[in-house]
Amino acid sequence: MLATMQKKIERVLYARGFHVPEVRKMALRQVYFLLGALPALAFGWKGLDLATGVLLGTLNFLALAKLIQELVYLQKSAVVVQIFSFYGRLMITALAFYVLIAHLGSSGVWLLMGFSTVLINILLWGMSQFLGKTSKEA
Repeated sequence: MLATMQKKIERVLYARGFHVPEVRKMALRQVYFLLGALPALAFGWKGLDLATGVLLGTLNFLALAKLIQELVYLQKSAVVVQIFSFYGRLMITALAFYVLIAHLGSSGVWLLMGFSTVLINILLWGMSQFLGKTSKEA
């Protein structure tokens, strides 16, 4: 069942433009973090804050992963548009955090714990790259 779900998610990611296998693997792992955070909803407001943080992190991670993947192949004029879209998403994320914390009373700690799954994902990728090297470099 898990293998079938993984293949379906990978097909969706590929259809959405995640053509580089390493990037798609990281995006898949981040989607797993999101799915893994859903049971936290049963723990009330703190669980909701955690899941919301994971959702915000996942949306930002997927957008950034796609942006980096596209920047490798784009011309210079299109890079400017991509940079502005990056900063636009950054401002929207900051605004979302502000509204959630200041106006809706969400816990900043739980939101950031959920958002930090992006860092965990990147650290896992880095560790796999580091541990996966079998040749010694001079």
